[in-house]
Amino acid sequence: MPVINRTPYRNLILTGTMGVGKTTIGQRIAAQMDGAEFVDLEIQIQDREGYTPAQIRETFGEARLRQIESDLIEEITLRRSTIIAISGGTLLETVNLDRLRETGPVLCLTAALGEILRRLHVMQGGQFHEARNRSLALGRLKREGGVHALNLSSLDTTTLDIDEATRQATAFWLEQSDI
Repeated sequence: MPVINRTPYRNLILTGTMGVGKTTIGQRIAAQMDGAEFVDLEIQIQDREGYTPAQIRETFGEARLRQIESDLIEEITLRRSTIIAISGGTLLETVNLDRLRETGPVLCLTAALGEILRRLHVMQGGQFHEARNRSLALGRLKREGGVHALNLSSLDTTTLDIDEATRQATAFWLEQSDI
């Protein structure tokens, strides 16, 4: 794919539930846009804390996870020309959403539940068949799904291949940003 030479100064924030394509689409956009970076908040948390967000929630509680997310968002929002992947649950904290909106447009990726479950099955393989893992995934989907009530701009990835979803998300970023 061709590299786009006009990377917006403002960030692009991709949100939604797990399984909608935030990381894959964000990485592809960054690879196509000259000078753009990609940041995944969940990876940042794991790198900094040594635990996944789920492990932090289970071990230290929801309040500790929200504090870590808030601290990292404060740092991440200092960046520009960056595609930021944020789970839907994180944006339910108004201060996080407001902070991120100041840096660029927010695009909520969505997909039909059946498609999300299919994608999770493909990603997790046999682990998804274990009742505990499936229960944790469904709980997370429910928690992150609250982001749909925020009336954000959205892109349904249910029937889109990754190239088309990337193209549409990139077009959204370019339309919403001052280059």
